[in-house]
Amino acid sequence: MRRLLLLISMISLVYAEFDKVATTAAPFLKMGVGGRATAMGGGFVALSDDGSSLFWNPAGMLGVQSLTVSASHNDWLMDISNDYVSLILPGRTNERIGLSVSALTMGEQPVRTLENPEGTGLVYNVMDLAISAAYARQVTDRLSMGLTGKFIQLNAYNESASTMAIDVGSILRTDFYGLKIGMTLSNFGGDFQYSGRDLILKADTDEDINGNYSSDVDLRTEPWPLPLMIRIGVSMDIIGTGDVLLPSRFSRLTLALDAEHPNDGPEHLNLGAEYAVKEMVYFRAGYRHNYDLETFTMGTGIRLDLKGLGKVKIDYAVKPMEVFGNTSIFSVEFSK
Repeated sequence: MRRLLLLISMISLVYAEFDKVATTAAPFLKMGVGGRATAMGGGFVALSDDGSSLFWNPAGMLGVQSLTVSASHNDWLMDISNDYVSLILPGRTNERIGLSVSALTMGEQPVRTLENPEGTGLVYNVMDLAISAAYARQVTDRLSMGLTGKFIQLNAYNESASTMAIDVGSILRTDFYGLKIGMTLSNFGGDFQYSGRDLILKADTDEDINGNYSSDVDLRTEPWPLPLMIRIGVSMDIIGTGDVLLPSRFSRLTLALDAEHPNDGPEHLNLGAEYAVKEMVYFRAGYRHNYDLETFTMGTGIRLDLKGLGKVKIDYAVKPMEVFGNTSIFSVEFSK
């Protein structure tokens, strides 16, 4: 229970201003996935084009050209981890279908009571889960749009809460040196309200009669909304091939900038850069503005050609969290 309370307080510090702390549930839905996007500071809405697109912008699935499987592990704080797995299937030339599962886990926690504050010998698990299905379509030669539907469930001891939500995203490719503009609305859906056997108590239905605790009363918890998020971003290749400012066949430099408007905290700016050498080795850095603990991010990546079997991308990112130390994200992606 102590770790659960610590998790809530720390995520609130990271993502919310003082007067809006803990005003939404399921904060893991705001924790970024993928080593590439994380290393770029989360500036990924317009750049999204890999297996993490179901999280950042479902319209970005159009950037995936073949069957792609990806997995991401976020080694967060206090033995808390956030894991993400996705599958993207190419349909027709202008369509993509994707599936993903995201889970935040804390491992086994001791059951504590007033009589046994150090633990009763029993343990319980805490897990937040999101299962998503997405569809993306190339609407015109410049505009792609995507839609994600997801089932979200929160589990703590004997109680749970669940709801449904959708994400909507778009990416517009312009004539100005390949500039891309992305927009998303994430986590639009119903509220959470916990239920479970520990919320069912015996009640005295008639106070004039002693000892008649025979009726079950279901205690109702307060409903909690989802962490609704609006993101607008731009990205551009400064160095590279095609319509860029500085043509180069050897390297590529991409810059990205996102603006975020959450319903439970202040607005944020996320700036990211990626330098690629022959599209094989990658160096990345990011800056996150108006966060309490997260400011700078960095990471690297490598792409391997498996000689006709497919391609593998391995990405790693680090986020310094001041007094809490560093958190890291490791991701692997295979495309056929």
